[in-house]
Amino acid sequence: MPTDQYFLLAFATAGPAAAPAWENLVEAIADRSAAIPALNKRLAESPAGIDYPRWVHHAADMGECVHRLVDDGSTYSTPEATRQWSTCVDRIEELLGSTLDATRTPWQLHIAPDVVGVPDVDGRATIVFVRFSHVLTDGLGGAALLRALFGRTPHPADAEIAAASEPHEPGAVGWRLRDVGRAFGRLVRLPSALVATAVAGRRSARSSHSADPPTAPLRRASINTCGAGVRDVTVLPIPRRISASQRFTVTQLALCAASLATERLLIRRGEAPDSLAAAVPVAVREGAQWLGDNRFATAVVGLGVASSTALDRVEAIRSSLGAERRRLVSPDTITMLRLVESVPWPILSRYLRRGRARGVRTEFVPAHMSVTSVNCGDAAMELSGAPAVMVAGFPCLSPDIGIGLGIYGLGTTVTLGVLTSPDAVPDADEYVDLLRSALDELSMTVA
Repeated sequence: MPTDQYFLLAFATAGPAAAPAWENLVEAIADRSAAIPALNKRLAESPAGIDYPRWVHHAADMGECVHRLVDDGSTYSTPEATRQWSTCVDRIEELLGSTLDATRTPWQLHIAPDVVGVPDVDGRATIVFVRFSHVLTDGLGGAALLRALFGRTPHPADAEIAAASEPHEPGAVGWRLRDVGRAFGRLVRLPSALVATAVAGRRSARSSHSADPPTAPLRRASINTCGAGVRDVTVLPIPRRISASQRFTVTQLALCAASLATERLLIRRGEAPDSLAAAVPVAVREGAQWLGDNRFATAVVGLGVASSTALDRVEAIRSSLGAERRRLVSPDTITMLRLVESVPWPILSRYLRRGRARGVRTEFVPAHMSVTSVNCGDAAMELSGAPAVMVAGFPCLSPDIGIGLGIYGLGTTVTLGVLTSPDAVPDADEYVDLLRSALDELSMTVA
């Protein structure tokens, strides 16, 4: 199952004559990426096979990292119809079914100049579909790398995201000895980490308040299935009234729209869900000890299905999201999440392989959908002089989650990226229509 993270950007151009030449696009990306350490490294496997893969310096190869999104000839001289937005979406849906090999490169750009019909974009645009391997960084780190690549005046801190790497390729003897030492150190630390995790778990259970109850077991719904292969993709502009609301955040309102649309979809299928929940990544608090570049934990947010009105539903979502954030930023939760740092790689890899091999479907699921929310900053990004006017993103799906929604903002423009598996949502247009209707309904409510 693909585990990359995805960003889709649109850069407005005045017309065919203003569309940048392919060579100029590649040159601009090569110049910027050369100064970003995260984009000049790759994963190297442990020579001894007993320690985690590590990052090593590897100069980015534009032939590996930059591709045409729509393969319509080397000079883009084919008719305009080949660069319709729908053509780009078809290709993006294919790319979403694959995963980057981080031992070759942890990032790729797929570019289509002079595209027409882009949602919420007047005229033409250059489309850039960005893939980052999720082992490289998290959503906030990915947004920082976008700003480092495309910012008019890049901030130095953005370019330093996920910068660490070894200066040389793995050697035979030295790396093997170091791997053995690191693996042995983890094995020595594992018993004390297990004890600390157990103590933190008991303390967390005792200190939980009745106002912040743990999420009840979630029953499987028909949308909780996802096979390999093609995905369905749609980008919906979120109404300005929603993103400008002073009472609720755009994340809370978008989650409410997802709740309304998904409940209505299930009711049409003859299912009456008594609860719905979304898996939502939450950033680990600043200052917390955390070794990985993916600084997030996953909240399970109740979507307020039992609420009588849309406003009550948003309030329930706000309460659940707040409770989960408080739980996930607590020191005890951080201690439990960090247990994996002390698990030797052979043990963890064996556990993961066995989990994938079992593939057992149970009555309960971790969540009914996956929702990410990323603010990519102001709109001061450009590509060869073309300003960025829109960004969208899509979370990963899993065997038990067939709907993924991405709430991505750039300046005052916010989009809802919809990613679905045909196994969970055979008629993607039906679900998109339900989402669009729910967004319009909430837009009028908050107005």
